[in-house]
Amino acid sequence: MSEIPVSQLIFIVVMGVLLLLIVPVIESRTGKSLTELLFGFRRKSQRTQDKEGTPAKAGKEPRINNGTKGELLSFISQLITFARKNGMQVVAPGTVTYNGNTARLSALLVTPGGVTGIYCLGFGGTITGTREPHSWRQHINGEDKTFPNPLTACQEQKKILQGAMDNAGIRAEADVVTVFTNPRATLCQIPSSRIHSQPDFMKYLKETSALRNGSLDVKETARQLAVLADVKGRQEEAKEKKKKKK
Repeated sequence: MSEIPVSQLIFIVVMGVLLLLIVPVIESRTGKSLTELLFGFRRKSQRTQDKEGTPAKAGKEPRINNGTKGELLSFISQLITFARKNGMQVVAPGTVTYNGNTARLSALLVTPGGVTGIYCLGFGGTITGTREPHSWRQHINGEDKTFPNPLTACQEQKKILQGAMDNAGIRAEADVVTVFTNPRATLCQIPSSRIHSQPDFMKYLKETSALRNGSLDVKETARQLAVLADVKGRQEEAKEKKKKKK
């Protein structure tokens, strides 16, 4: 058998070294092995996974945080803009007290049809609702948590708001709804039309003609509610807190 010339031997060695260096790079970039690249062959288990649509590795749930003050303020700003364009007014915050009890409402929406108190929650993740008085469930970051039923909270705060309005001589019908202001909140199995996500609530305002029908003096009622909720006093209090922090 004839010997391999030295030049050919060197060429074979060099090519072998290059393959050892290049192949791992190509495999890492394409996600395919050398066999797959050359012959299009895929392992049976992998073909089965692709056919069934099952990923090779199950990914973790995306990290979700509960709502921020900025998201709440953004919602209130959006609400004020909508109200101005549609003959309504917003009183914020809408915190009112009656008989020693306080309705902690983020805002009061005054329309020709009445007054709607808005109870805002910043929970994120998947929210599953039940009827009163059972707790609601929040699934977030792989954990299941519970929180008080917002339907119960709406009923309690409606009584306080209506009582405070009647006591102040504000003749209007009051209602209270819950709005989840966190854009990463998904509402499931919600047993009431008084519970909304932020986009759903804005859609509700646009499409509900009953809010625009009525004889309530919107401007005067908003003025009276601002006094009842002590909006100026709360604004001054907030300013003082900011000064102290500085």
